[in-house]
Amino acid sequence: MNRLFQPETAASSFSTAAGPLDRLRAVLADFSVIPYENLTKIVKFARQGGTDPREILRLPGEVFEDHERYGLGGTCFSLTHALKSLLDPLGFSSSYITADMKTGRNVHCALIVKIGRVNYLADPGYLFSEPLALSHEGRTSGASQKFTFARLDYREGRWNLLTFHPSAGMRWRYSFTDDPVTEEDFFRYWRDSFFAKSMNHLCISRVSENRQAFFAGDFMRVTTPQSKTNINVKRDPQKKIREVFGINEKIYFEAREALESLRSAKA
Repeated sequence: MNRLFQPETAASSFSTAAGPLDRLRAVLADFSVIPYENLTKIVKFARQGGTDPREILRLPGEVFEDHERYGLGGTCFSLTHALKSLLDPLGFSSSYITADMKTGRNVHCALIVKIGRVNYLADPGYLFSEPLALSHEGRTSGASQKFTFARLDYREGRWNLLTFHPSAGMRWRYSFTDDPVTEEDFFRYWRDSFFAKSMNHLCISRVSENRQAFFAGDFMRVTTPQSKTNINVKRDPQKKIREVFGINEKIYFEAREALESLRSAKA
């Protein structure tokens, strides 16, 4: 069992790290095994009727239990909230921030963790296993995130996060400020996210020690340090998802039916 899911021992487990930054790295490294996926979000929204997300937010206990039982995870809002629920009892000073992407404003989120005089970006939605220091001096040194190199550029009052991978090159992901978002606003943006474009298709992303896997719509890619493989999932996608992500076929079918239900309601 992952030590993150044992609250009674987590504090002592991570206290063996030399300093707070090392402890933060240890937490993020463990947390990054939890995948990004919107199957659970779509299923709960469809069950509720697809109109009011206030009572169906996946809180930390549900995220951790579903991961332990089924290998599931969550979207950026549920993952960020779950990560904060771990960092705060460990004595870290963390705050919510939201970010702007090509798809809109305040559609992504992460945490700012303050250690001494330095603010660090902790982003579980992108499965980052390393914190990124925020600097006002232009480009900051990136950090290796298992399969992806991440970089922060600061200009005109905002940080821009870019990622680099040999197979995809350099890509701009989002921009943000380190101004904290209140918990009230964080939950409001979370509820708004149920009506975002990202709810129009099923998506899963998972990183392990030796590969990165991504699924969206009819597309799946598995990347290792030595190779990049595109997988045709138009036929028997549930089997490929089970093989690559370890997600039960029943959960996939339930999510697909829920997605069709939500689409029909919009028509």
